[in-house]
Amino acid sequence: MRFGIIGATAIMLATCHAAQHQFYIGTRSVRDSKGIYCATFNDATGELSGLMLAATYKDPGFLCPHPQKSLLYSIGARQDGTGTLAVFAIANDGTLNLLADVPSGGNEPCHLAMDEQAKGIAVANYGCGSTASFLLDENGIPSEAVNSMRVEGHSMHSQRQTSPHAHGVYFANGHCFVPDLGLDKILVYQHDTVTAALRPADPPHASTTPGDGPRHLAFHPQKPWVYCVNELSNTVTHFVRDGRKLEKKESISTLPADFKEPNATAEIEIHPNGRFLYASNRGHDSIAAYQIDPTSGALTAMAQTVAEVKNPRHFTIAPGGSYLIVAGQDSDNLHVLSIDPQSGKLTPTAHKLQVPSPICLVFSRR
Repeated sequence: MRFGIIGATAIMLATCHAAQHQFYIGTRSVRDSKGIYCATFNDATGELSGLMLAATYKDPGFLCPHPQKSLLYSIGARQDGTGTLAVFAIANDGTLNLLADVPSGGNEPCHLAMDEQAKGIAVANYGCGSTASFLLDENGIPSEAVNSMRVEGHSMHSQRQTSPHAHGVYFANGHCFVPDLGLDKILVYQHDTVTAALRPADPPHASTTPGDGPRHLAFHPQKPWVYCVNELSNTVTHFVRDGRKLEKKESISTLPADFKEPNATAEIEIHPNGRFLYASNRGHDSIAAYQIDPTSGALTAMAQTVAEVKNPRHFTIAPGGSYLIVAGQDSDNLHVLSIDPQSGKLTPTAHKLQVPSPICLVFSRR
């Protein structure tokens, strides 16, 4: 009886501490997708529920919540195809009300990020390779683009690297870091927090290995380490950051040694405890896991965990750090993997949710 009472008490305490978290899903406007969706995640069980359409909008791919205001930002497109930066007000019921949208400062916007003071936003425009910067007013509404930084060049891949392709934007220490898939460079810009203007830093970039195709970055939460997932070479590269300067260290594969089929990496994220890193494989349809050396930041490959999705373009680590949610762009679903916080090991769960063409997951900060 004693063990029964203790067990029941533990279950009750776990239930009491369980929280429901609202998150938003950016999509590609194909098949049945209508825009941005909203759902609920239970951090005690890993369950997903309550899917609803939060806002109708065209191609609202990547999303970014405001850290203080009930606002959600999205890239997207107007009906005439103009790439946009949009801002939505988050209602109490989770629905979104479009407040404004402005041209994205280029074509085919693919990523966005808010600066460290929440005074500006940058957008990566994949099609033309530009990085545009926007100033936010006191209500969080973006200006027209303050400037749009364009670069020239190419690299070695005959189809994917004939011109610049900005693929991400990340703010750190007053600078904006932009992995450019077409140039095999991580561009670095100084950022003016008063005007939101960007200008090339000194040095203006760090180089990856020719043919890497740098796509997205992950910044370690405590140490000066930056990790870049490379879409074309299926690797993760470790850099040591000194302010705006990035010193390249080693690169490590995201794939099993015996996998020879086509693959392209997509997303990268570090666990909140700073001990583990994860990257997604599109083709192998898996999440690669790595241990991070606490002294050097070097990576040690652990395993690739196959998710029950097709084309995992994005994933996110859920609040609490016990689960990872994978978005299957071509299978129209989300799949939850559990995380062992001590070993970093991923284990597939039975929790799934049907969502049309999901390509970005962000938790609301309400």
